[in-house]
Amino acid sequence: NPAYVCAEVSRRLAASDIIVNEAVRSVPTVLNHVQRTEPGTYHGFAGGGLGCSAGIALGAKLARPDATVVQFVGDGGFYFNNPSSTYTVSKQYGLPILSVVLDNSGWSAVKEATLRMYAQGEAFAAKEFQAGLQSDVDFAKVVEAVGGHGEMVSDPESVPRAVERALAAVRGGRPAVLHVKIPSI
Repeated sequence: NPAYVCAEVSRRLAASDIIVNEAVRSVPTVLNHVQRTEPGTYHGFAGGGLGCSAGIALGAKLARPDATVVQFVGDGGFYFNNPSSTYTVSKQYGLPILSVVLDNSGWSAVKEATLRMYAQGEAFAAKEFQAGLQSDVDFAKVVEAVGGHGEMVSDPESVPRAVERALAAVRGGRPAVLHVKIPSI
């Protein structure tokens, strides 16, 4: 559940730590469960532009090296963020960030937009929205390729410790990806 994951991350952050929110359909969940009270500690998006949050997270870390920077992103958006380049740059320039990938195996924004336009249309009847993504990809392996910390979790009981390990890695100077399997679209 995205709310649970966000709450577990939030419990371990200081008020001065930075959140970059590109979780698209989970934006309100991140806002509600990872509340920021200091100026400059929340970066979100008012419109389109999938794939920009990783660069923003790296820039935030460059600007504020003392802060822990956490990027929240969906699995669809994660692909657009060019993750192999993100973590290579992170490592090369000493800009460790934590990416929390909320993986629902698809683009729920596409599915929901289709249903808003054609609530009883062909896509609804066929239960096929051309929004599904491959569900067996392990995004944690991308960051591991550059020596970062990666974990995939699907069991709620493993989330708190996984969050602690990922944040410890980032605070120790290594980029991290916490790939969280949430209910599919």
